Amino acid sequence: MGSSVEPLAFHIPMDGFLSFGTTEFDSGSDSARGHRSEHMKFSGLGKFGLLNDPVRMVKQRHRHRNRTALSVIAELGSESNAHGFAKIVTSDDTKRKVIWALLVIMGFTAATLQLSLLVRKYLQFQVVELSEIKESMPVEFPSISVCNIEPISWRKMRILFSSNSTELISWINFVSSEKLRFDDQHAAHLTSIRAFYENLGEEAKFMSHDINDFLINCKFSDEVCSVHNFTTFFDGNYYSCFTFNGGDVAEKLLMHATGPQKGLSLIISLDNDDPPLGSYGLYDMNSNILHSAGVRVVVHAPNTMPSPVNHGFDVPPGYSSSIGLKAVLHTRLSEPYGNCTNEDLLGTQVYRNTFFSCLQLCQQRLIMSQCGCMSSDLPETEAENVTFCGVIENWKDLMHKAMNSNETRHVDLPKLKCEQQLIQKMSHDRSYEKSCKCFQPCHETTFQKSVSLSYWPLEFYQLNALQLLYGDKINQNFMHEAYTYLSNLANLTKLKSDRNDSRTENIIKQSYSLSEKEKTERASNLIRQNLLRLNIYLEDLSVVEFRQLPAYGLADLFADIGGTLGLWMGISVLTIMELMELIARLILLLFNSEKKMPEHDPVSNGMLDHDHDYDYDRRNESPV
Repeated sequence: MGSSVEPLAFHIPMDGFLSFGTTEFDSGSDSARGHRSEHMKFSGLGKFGLLNDPVRMVKQRHRHRNRTALSVIAELGSESNAHGFAKIVTSDDTKRKVIWALLVIMGFTAATLQLSLLVRKYLQFQVVELSEIKESMPVEFPSISVCNIEPISWRKMRILFSSNSTELISWINFVSSEKLRFDDQHAAHLTSIRAFYENLGEEAKFMSHDINDFLINCKFSDEVCSVHNFTTFFDGNYYSCFTFNGGDVAEKLLMHATGPQKGLSLIISLDNDDPPLGSYGLYDMNSNILHSAGVRVVVHAPNTMPSPVNHGFDVPPGYSSSIGLKAVLHTRLSEPYGNCTNEDLLGTQVYRNTFFSCLQLCQQRLIMSQCGCMSSDLPETEAENVTFCGVIENWKDLMHKAMNSNETRHVDLPKLKCEQQLIQKMSHDRSYEKSCKCFQPCHETTFQKSVSLSYWPLEFYQLNALQLLYGDKINQNFMHEAYTYLSNLANLTKLKSDRNDSRTENIIKQSYSLSEKEKTERASNLIRQNLLRLNIYLEDLSVVEFRQLPAYGLADLFADIGGTLGLWMGISVLTIMELMELIARLILLLFNSEKKMPEHDPVSNGMLDHDHDYDYDRRNESPV
């Protein structure tokens, strides 16, 4: 049968584009067996790629139905900005694919190792400390605690002896009795100031110094201050101590000027009068801080616990001592970079935290738990029914029995022994600190000190100094003897009478006699052994701050991660966005989020007949 040609069919679509279609049948070809050739479509813009022709769109949608995860990965891999991935996907040569795959694996391994080192470095949370000098800022004036190095007032001791106090005399006889035998380490303790306080607490507090006798004159920043500006605390080694700017101060004392005139100036009387006639003190060979004249001074941050023994310094009598201070601030980091804390300490009152004070309170708690008593050498805590370790509860009975016996009695002190052994152990082994859980404060102020001394007061000014300091009260004070000597030597009328010379110019030209020099020296010694002047001030308003900073912070970690990924794999943040797109598309593919194309897809643009089948159909149909 001969070939025939189907006549041309012209279709004028609604959108104005022209579509031509021809179908040829050949008896000797596949078309003759009922197969239809592919339609040819033309559009004015479609052939330039500006519009997709309908059949191509249908085929693309058909391919979307059959997309797999590998095809999605391949598509995005060919478009990825990461080095190597596009080479693997787009390369036609298998060897080239393998080489680039190995290079990508090597880069990924190196990047992973370096990233693990960076993360480990970050998790170490190391810090660096920077120092900075801050200028022209107000500085808070510190707390100043002063203690008389000689804890017992001899004036009050005279009162006890004059009142025939049996407790004091009995205790002295008890510790010095030859009929009582103590261990060597216990015997040295029983003759100390601490043992006197532990066993005769009320008498010890009575014999301690009174601030009204101790403080003669006070000035702060050119203004007069008084005993009301001081608080009192009790120390086992120094008894009564007094703190300026202590306690819970409502307003901070901010300093805006430097120098002795703008600081704290104290004139202190030590009450080092002649001891009672026929008496002497017991010298403690184990004490390296007592049995001298002067005051123990502690400069510490406000509302912190003072420690005169550990942090104090001695100021001698007979001198004007100038203490120049320079503030130092410490700012520390808390978790995870450090372990500083802002919690307060609880002793006999609430204190701001310092590492040393926390350790001392911890030592006291350990002694209380292991020995069942308190140490008078450490800060006291709020504890009920807990006595000092050096207390001898029946010491009066022991004394009475020893006086009525010819035998020597041995006195055992197990609690005192436990205290001494435990303190000795803690001084050589600091492993106990782990259980204390003491940490440095996050914000701390310390003060650097510079000390200078000058001879004070000069003999030429001593008489007038006594008049100004004591006034009418000089007659009731033991300094009355020195005042009387000096006032007689300064009395020209009396000098004229003693020398039988009425002319003042002749008296002034003469020198003191030997007896007058002895009286002058006695008066000067009495003044200089008991009086001292203490000036404490800021010598510089610039503050040195030591501030901790992270040595390797989160920003450093991110920067190094970006550099590492960029170096080994060429990965950036946008590459990570590509990875997120891949994951999202794979999830959508997994849950069949892409809609399935229908068998006969109607094209809605009017180019093709809605009822026409555009698939390549291999069904056996008749060509007619």
